[in-house]
Amino acid sequence: MSLERRIRALEARLIQDPIILRFSDGATREISGRGDFLLRLFCGASGGADLAPWQAEQLELIRRSVAAREPGGGRMVEVLQCLLNGPVEEKLSL
Repeated sequence: MSLERRIRALEARLIQDPIILRFSDGATREISGRGDFLLRLFCGASGGADLAPWQAEQLELIRRSVAAREPGGGRMVEVLQCLLNGPVEEKLSL
């Protein structure tokens, strides 16, 4: 198999492999996107990029989820949950 065909096959697999989110009520939802979509969600969640409505919806699903299964055993959803559900700093008023 040529290198170009291998790259196309890899890209096709990355695009199609969904992330399965599990919720406290036992429900599951799938989210997916192209290539580095979780990294782009992370940038948006941390204030580094504007979010499209569908991205905000995916972040809300991630925030409410209690577990996730990512292709290849990734842990990016857990990192996003830490960012989304972490403690909020209080502003000190002087």
